Amino acid sequence: LSAVGDCAGILICSILGTTWYDTTKELFPASNIVLTKDQGESIQNLIDGKCNVIQGEQYEAPEVVVRGFGYDGPYGQGKTSFTKDPLAMVTRDGDPEFAALVEWVLQTLMLAEKQNITMMTADTFAESVEFFGKDMFQNALAAVGNYGEMYTRHLAPISPRLEINDINDGETTGLLYSHPLGKVDTVGPGPINGGVIERILQRGFLRCGIPGATQDATSDMIKRVELDMEFCRALSASVFQRTPDNVSFQSYSDDDDIYLALENGDIDVYAGGEVDVGSDFLLPGLSFSNPYFHEGGKAFALVTQEADEQWADFVYWVTMATIYAEENGITQNTSNEMPLVNLFGTGLERLLRDAILAVGNFDEMYRRVFGQNAT
Repeated sequence: LSAVGDCAGILICSILGTTWYDTTKELFPASNIVLTKDQGESIQNLIDGKCNVIQGEQYEAPEVVVRGFGYDGPYGQGKTSFTKDPLAMVTRDGDPEFAALVEWVLQTLMLAEKQNITMMTADTFAESVEFFGKDMFQNALAAVGNYGEMYTRHLAPISPRLEINDINDGETTGLLYSHPLGKVDTVGPGPINGGVIERILQRGFLRCGIPGATQDATSDMIKRVELDMEFCRALSASVFQRTPDNVSFQSYSDDDDIYLALENGDIDVYAGGEVDVGSDFLLPGLSFSNPYFHEGGKAFALVTQEADEQWADFVYWVTMATIYAEENGITQNTSNEMPLVNLFGTGLERLLRDAILAVGNFDEMYRRVFGQNAT
């Protein structure tokens, strides 16, 4: 991108305070940017000739929306994305039960589409357990339908559904997706008194629970546990500042035993917990990282106690860092390109860099465990 040649007269309406503006000011000089307060002002400026380019999410800048404001000039929409702003529902810290309810209602909407269960057949969806009421999932679907029905009803007329918003079919769409890190310069509290991070630091090592080998364990299952262990080493490096081996691995042959160990505080994290709609209800009080391995319709993640939100967030972002690093071409040798973050206090500002320095990005971890030619 440049503002020379055919683009010398480009005037981009950009909304101050957005990631769109943050990216635009890195690509174009200030003389090519017209600041606005919202999208309505940007479109009005386009109509008035004050700018000749506007920005927006897929659903905010399609031609049908711009025409609806009264613009009647030539219009085309680019296909290259320059920012990454996934939408989510947000709840307050301090009420993990409600946060879990919100998360699993969202998962229900997507799982129902995958299973071809619609608003009209909501009563065929699996019942939840008594933790939130047996009909919770079914009631949600009966009210709004599955994710595809919602998208068709609200967004399809203005914004065709892209692959990134499709339900994964196990073949054509990927499942590893890093979330934007956001405002990493925000200074958060250090390890909370009596919290898991403080206890790990005082103890001098991380206690990581992993699945034990069983008689019917395949070589791929054993390899997956090795990947689980890599993530625990990344956590160790993040907590203990570039020291990946301050880990005590504790093996359990039964899921019930490992979850009990987590509940009792015998381990700090369970590496390799299976993520599904039932697990979080049958075992309330758990927090799952973003899944990092998918196989045979199953997803595996790091699991912590939900009660310690700081530790759960820490584990989540260390896991996410490996995927973020791969997406951004950051490797073990270039780990200093990872941002410094102060969200867990200034003493842990290198946590993302130290994780990647210790184990590399996700691709490096994957190939180290499964082989250089693994796919």
